[in-house]
Amino acid sequence: MTSRWLRRHAHSTANTLAPRVAARWATDIFSSTRTYGLRPDNTLPLGATPFTVHGNKDVTDGFLWNENATQGSALLVHGWAANSSSMHSLVPPLRNLGLRVAAFDGPAHGVRTGNQATMTQYTQATGAVLDTLGDVRVVVAHSLGSIAAIAAIAEHTGHQPECAVLIAPPAALADVLERWDGAGLRLTPPLVEGIYRELHRRNGVPVSHWDLTTRAAALDIPTLVLHDPHDPMVPYTDARTVTAGLKNAHLTDTDGGHMGILMSRTTTTHLTHFTTQHLTTPHTPTPNNPHPHPHQHTHPHPHPHPHPHHEGTT
Repeated sequence: MTSRWLRRHAHSTANTLAPRVAARWATDIFSSTRTYGLRPDNTLPLGATPFTVHGNKDVTDGFLWNENATQGSALLVHGWAANSSSMHSLVPPLRNLGLRVAAFDGPAHGVRTGNQATMTQYTQATGAVLDTLGDVRVVVAHSLGSIAAIAAIAEHTGHQPECAVLIAPPAALADVLERWDGAGLRLTPPLVEGIYRELHRRNGVPVSHWDLTTRAAALDIPTLVLHDPHDPMVPYTDARTVTAGLKNAHLTDTDGGHMGILMSRTTTTHLTHFTTQHLTTPHTPTPNNPHPHPHQHTHPHPHPHPHPHHEGTT
């Protein structure tokens, strides 16, 4: 007997006897942030400096590269069930543009406590990082991190980024849920309806709220959408939907699949060209800079976060 079979059998029994319990159970699995491993050790990534994130209880710190740069910041937002280490390959090209580069582990991701989170939590955490940095000029986000990033920018009342790069973005959380295989559960229509209700309760907004183009309706910033046409997790049609729904977006094909796309030379080439093109105005520093703090660890080895081969699903 496999763990998936046992899970399905137990969940089927719960679904028959207590549908609400079954819906909560299924939502817990859908919301898991530890699909590909346990919480890693909290060590400092190579070449990075820690900084404090203000105003958010779920994310209290992050990492900076090129901390003394004067051309503003680039913010990296990782995908679901991944962590900031999945974005490390994008640090050098942005740093080489003279930008300070910031990254963080999302709520219940990476070094954070917990194993479940909501899109509301991720959006609020991303907004807190934007506020803390105060000078973000470009946001680079991957997969479901794209929805959190766009939602955070749209709700952000401070300094607005000058451009954004969305890598393998899903069009909406509802699409992700509809594609979800259930991780061994039998997804009957009543159970799926229960998951929608439970996600609404946990997020404070319905699943339909997490539609990327709807969240971006008030935004008009140049946006590059990068997607591998052969991505096995987020279909290329989502990239087309996102590009068509944004006011100022361009879709460019790249390679590497869903996770390998972050390490593709084609991706970094397009990222560098686009960012250079849209950051032509000299940056005027603002007084609202992050406040680096001493890191708890005394041996700043490279961050040991695993690089998952597939994206999670929330």
